[in-house]
Amino acid sequence: MSRDVEVIRPDASLSEAIRRMSRRRIRRLVIMDEGAIVGMVCHRDLVNAFPEDINPFSPVAMDRDVATGNVAAIMKHPVITVEYDRPIEYAARLMTEQHIGCLPVTMGDKLAGIITESDIFRAFTELLSARDDSVRITFSLTEGENLLSLLAEITQTYGITLLSFISCRDGDGRLAVVNVRGARVQDFVNELWKAGHSVVSVLRADEQR
Repeated sequence: MSRDVEVIRPDASLSEAIRRMSRRRIRRLVIMDEGAIVGMVCHRDLVNAFPEDINPFSPVAMDRDVATGNVAAIMKHPVITVEYDRPIEYAARLMTEQHIGCLPVTMGDKLAGIITESDIFRAFTELLSARDDSVRITFSLTEGENLLSLLAEITQTYGITLLSFISCRDGDGRLAVVNVRGARVQDFVNELWKAGHSVVSVLRADEQR
């Protein structure tokens, strides 16, 4: 999450909201009143508050201060939030289910930060991407198989370092994605095939750029 959250009062003018977004080069503002989160306003909300022939973020519009009204009139509420200690996949699922692009992050009744689709995308990219001399291998799993036991056995046999792993549903089956490092990666892949696992892809770090 980003801890540097731009907040604004519900009685602030639309012009003030536009100036804040433009100055910080951000697309969302958290609306707070007496320490409580009462709404959210995004770039699209502000654009939609004006006639189609007016871009409120254009220099001319901001100079003329054409905006009227305040953010309370266009804010989205109630606001869906996520607690700071919830898993990142929970936040991702919540955004998907609610069709929203960000979540204020709370610590009790306090605003602690904000997490966006871009933040989650970066986190999962970091998890799945191979680095330096590592290799990312995607392969199938059988139902009920213990992935940790499988990886522990093969990596120990071939002197492979396991850097990260994740498993997920793929239709009626399951896939595992692992990042490994070692001189005998090909032997690792061959062992997966011999154990009955279909290897979907093998990508080295330079092939993912």
